[in-house]
Amino acid sequence: MDTKPIVLLASRSKPALAELLSKLGNETRYDLRSRHVENGHADPLWGLSFVPDVIVMALNERGHDDLSEITKQASAQRPPMIVLAEKGDAQTMRIAMQAGARDFLPGALNLEELVASIDRAVAQTVKRPDGSSSTMIAVVNAKGGSGATFIATNLAYALKTTSKHSTALMSLDMQFGSLMQHFDLKLKHGLMEVLENAHSLDAVALDAYMTQHESGLRLLAARPENAPHGQTDRSRQLGTLLDKMAEQYERVFVDMPRRVDPYMECVLERADRLVLVVQQTVSHLRDATRMLEIFSHHGLKDEQILAVVNRSEKNSPIGMEDVRRAMGEVPVVSIPSDFKIVSESINLGVPLHAHARSSAVAKAIGALADTFAERTAEPGGSLLGRAFSSLLRKQPWSPT
Repeated sequence: MDTKPIVLLASRSKPALAELLSKLGNETRYDLRSRHVENGHADPLWGLSFVPDVIVMALNERGHDDLSEITKQASAQRPPMIVLAEKGDAQTMRIAMQAGARDFLPGALNLEELVASIDRAVAQTVKRPDGSSSTMIAVVNAKGGSGATFIATNLAYALKTTSKHSTALMSLDMQFGSLMQHFDLKLKHGLMEVLENAHSLDAVALDAYMTQHESGLRLLAARPENAPHGQTDRSRQLGTLLDKMAEQYERVFVDMPRRVDPYMECVLERADRLVLVVQQTVSHLRDATRMLEIFSHHGLKDEQILAVVNRSEKNSPIGMEDVRRAMGEVPVVSIPSDFKIVSESINLGVPLHAHARSSAVAKAIGALADTFAERTAEPGGSLLGRAFSSLLRKQPWSPT
C-alpha cells in the first residue's frame, strides 16, 4: 500500500487509550490515532474529519450502552471495528455483533492477537493501488481422495486464463502435496521458507517467492522434505502471509488438507468462499455434514460455502437430490466423471482447460470458475467464529 492504514484507537478510558498507544507504538505499519469518547457521543466516528481504515474500541463499564448506541449507526459503509472487552462475555459479544464489530477480543489485552486482528481487517478492506479488491477461496475435501487439489488447481487456472484476475494458489499440505505435479513445475521456494520470512515480505519479495506458471498463475507449496516434524505452530506467520497475499492478488486459492488445526482455522477466519469437495457415497455425505458444522462454528455462512460433487455419475445409487438434501441450504454443483481425460491432464502436468478444453469436465470447471470472477460474498472471518474460538476454545477436531 502506498499509504499507511489509519487505525483509530477509541475508548472512554484514558488509561486504556494510553496502554493501547504504548503497546502498538512499535507497529510502524499503521497510522495510529486516538479518540477519547466522552459523554454525549458514544460513536467514535462522530465529528471526525477523516475516516479510519480500522477502529479498535476498548470498552469500559459503559460498554453495553456505547455498543447499543453504535448499533443505531451501523452500516456496511462503516470501517471494520475490533472490540476489546476485559470482562467480555456472551452478552457483550452479541451486542458487539449487532454493532457490526469485525472481531471481539475478550480478556486481558494480547498484543499479538490484536495485531493479527488489525492486519486481517486491513487486508480485507483496504484496496490495492489499482482499486481492485481480493477474494480468498478455500478448497477442502469432505473425505480423503475426493479431488480437492484437482478442483483447486483447475479452478485457479481457469479463472486466471479467462478473467485475467491476478491469481495465486497455495497448498497447505505439508507432507504429501501434489500441487506442482498438476503444472509440471518445480518449486522456487518452499512454503516453510516463506513462512519464516512472512513478517518482512514486501510486494516485490512476495512475488519473487512464488513459482510462476506460464499462464501467470502464482503457486506456493511446501517441500515435503522440509515438512515440520515437531509441534511448532506457524499459524500466526501463515496469517501474515495470507493477509499479504490478499493485498497482492485479486484471487487467492488455498488448497487445504482435510483436518482442523490452527492452520485451517487461520484460513477459515479469512475465507470469503469455501469449496467443499464431495463424492456420491454415504460416507462422503456423513463427513461433509460434519465439516459443515465445523465451518459454521468458525463463522462461515451457508451462502459462502459451495459443495462440489466431483466425479459425479448419473446412475450412482446416491443421486444429486440426495446430496442436496444432505447439504441443506448449501448450494451444490457437479463435475462429471471422466477418468481418462483427467488422468491424462494430471500425468502430463497440463491443466484441463489447456489439455481438453472442450471436454465436459473442463466446461463444468470453467462454469464454476465464472462464479468466482466477480466478488460474490462478504469477507469471511466473522466475529462469531473468532468469538467461539476465544470464549469456548474447543479442542481441534481431526477426522479418522
